[in-house]
Amino acid sequence: MSHRRRPNAAGPPPPEGIGGSSTAEASSTGEERPDLPWAWALGSERRVLALALAFRAANALLVRTYFNPDEHWQCLEVAHRIVFGYGHLTWEWKRGLRSYLHPFIFAALYKILSLLHLDSPWFMIRNEA
Repeated sequence: MSHRRRPNAAGPPPPEGIGGSSTAEASSTGEERPDLPWAWALGSERRVLALALAFRAANALLVRTYFNPDEHWQCLEVAHRIVFGYGHLTWEWKRGLRSYLHPFIFAALYKILSLLHLDSPWFMIRNEA
């Protein structure tokens, strides 16, 4: 199938299946044509997913962001207090401003170590890392 070009158009004609033909033409031939002119560049959904995962992996490995150790300390300290009954709580915990959802993840790990009698400092440090 050939494409018509305007006499003053610059550049090569668009690839086969892009522009020029109507959706009625596409449905009569049995081909599905994308509604967006740039959709052909992305390809299938798997390719888009692979590109997104590759971007996310590169982003996670290459970007250096701000690290606040206080966030981790408060989580682990609260988890230790939940399991072992002692530890320091900051004012946010005493007033109920923070959620216990994140510390409960570590509290479960601490409890497992406690039940297995592996709650020595060496194992506790390995659990936090």
